[in-house]
Amino acid sequence: MARKSVMDPTSQACKAGLDTVDADTNTAMGHVWPISATHTGVDQIATGVDNVRINLAAAGYRLSFQPPSQASQEYPDMAAHYATIHARLAPQGGTVQMLARIGYADLPQPSSRWPLDTRIVNA
Repeated sequence: MARKSVMDPTSQACKAGLDTVDADTNTAMGHVWPISATHTGVDQIATGVDNVRINLAAAGYRLSFQPPSQASQEYPDMAAHYATIHARLAPQGGTVQMLARIGYADLPQPSSRWPLDTRIVNA
């Protein structure tokens, strides 16, 4: 897939990508978006910690998160989207640290692991 074709809104590659994102968005059971009062590195780390806790709690109910949160990214191409999600999701102020859809999903397959004895060396 060539970057140039994906960036062309009239291309089939761009349309297929948008169709995929739309299909995912339209099947969301709900959304979550943690907001911090300020936007410091401490806020970002604390939000990450909270995100792990929320994910673990949700997993206990067989819920899964998918963070399609590119609109919360801070680079010039996303400035309009960033402003829109903050206006809609944090109208009283603060920073939307993440935007994720949440819903039921198939359980993932176990990920591959290295045998423990190949990672621990007794010196």
